[in-house]
Amino acid sequence: MKIGDLVFVDGYEVGVVMSEPRLSEDCLPGGEAYPYEHYYLVEVVTQSGGSESYEEEDLEPVGEAG
Repeated sequence: MKIGDLVFVDGYEVGVVMSEPRLSEDCLPGGEAYPYEHYYLVEVVTQSGGSESYEEEDLEPVGEAG
């Protein structure tokens, strides 16, 4: 997944990826999920105008940026 890709957020709302995937702070030393979980967050702007971080696995690619 890369910046500019179109994605479905939670299966019903379209969004545009605005950041490269990054390891969640919870997965770093001192985080709640460390060392048992590893998940990546992606910043997405949705069609409703909101900008939020979503787990990469919760996003469904719709179209790739050119």
